[in-house]
Amino acid sequence: MPRPLRINLPNLIFHVLNRGNNKQTTFLEEKDYQFYLEIVKKYKEKFGVKIYHYCLMPNHEHFLLEPTKEGALSKFMQGITQVHTQYFNKKYNGVGHVWQGRFKSSLVEKENYALQCGYYIEDNPRRAKLVEKIENWPWSSYHFYAFGKFDPLVDVEPFYLELGESAKDRQRNYQKFFKVIEEEHVLKDIREKLHQGILGSTDFIKKIKEKFKIKLIGKKGRPRKGA
Repeated sequence: MPRPLRINLPNLIFHVLNRGNNKQTTFLEEKDYQFYLEIVKKYKEKFGVKIYHYCLMPNHEHFLLEPTKEGALSKFMQGITQVHTQYFNKKYNGVGHVWQGRFKSSLVEKENYALQCGYYIEDNPRRAKLVEKIENWPWSSYHFYAFGKFDPLVDVEPFYLELGESAKDRQRNYQKFFKVIEEEHVLKDIREKLHQGILGSTDFIKKIKEKFKIKLIGKKGRPRKGA
């Protein structure tokens, strides 16, 4: 399958997914998660990256982020990957790559879709059956938005502020709206569009395709007969 064009420009929102090499586990214990979050904080500040949502899973990671400088996305991912690889191999007597060679990034429309993508990211542990309730997974931005827990990694997503006038209203409405994203048809639409490379409205997808001269990756699944 051809690789999608890497768009590495500032002031656009991206969903970023990176997996362990050969799907290996990248976080084996609590200290591994904690160390990783520390280097993420360091490099987001160094390269000028806003992180709106995130979730660390045992063998992969999700971010919804916005680079504020040209080239910042690649530098940010390269920095945290290199430092974590050195840490992981030294601690567990490993050699070579810990993360797969190329992370996947998909453009996300700011209005309407950024918040949906945030929900999708934070809901990963529940869908993977690692926890029964999303609030039981500690390694995500969910607690910041749903309960107001301080998180030095998170830059408040602008559209989150529209969920209510007070902090309590926004937290309560965030928890309620989360249930909508759990519906399978909503998850399927988000999943398919992220896989293709752009999450947004029909007009937004058309505009991005024309502006950057890109082609979307085909949908998952078996090809039709005669295709």
